[in-house]
Amino acid sequence: MSSIIYVVPWAICDTDSVYVKKVDADKLEAKPEKGAEYGEWCIRNVLKSPDGRSKDVYAIVDVYNGYKEKMNEKGMSVFSLSNSGSHLEELGFTKAEDKENRFIRTKVLKLKNAS
Repeated sequence: MSSIIYVVPWAICDTDSVYVKKVDADKLEAKPEKGAEYGEWCIRNVLKSPDGRSKDVYAIVDVYNGYKEKMNEKGMSVFSLSNSGSHLEELGFTKAEDKENRFIRTKVLKLKNAS
């Protein structure tokens, strides 16, 4: 059984929603790594699913300048609208369903307010 890699943007404008892009792990050339490029962003962190029964992985991408030094080394830059919901939808991200949203916010991102 293949696992899914959930790509989750960090610190998006739409704070009530979590956007995800599900990628089949078997179809990737390389596993996601912290600090690696993901499109126009850097991967902030890579986490195994907190649900021990799942082999899923969560790659949290930094849409702000949290990895500015690393990005400068790679010649990357962030443009002003890279964290908007409409831009994420153009890139193939979708809003997580309510249950998935709560799980990612509380268990993966460890945010106190799971609204």
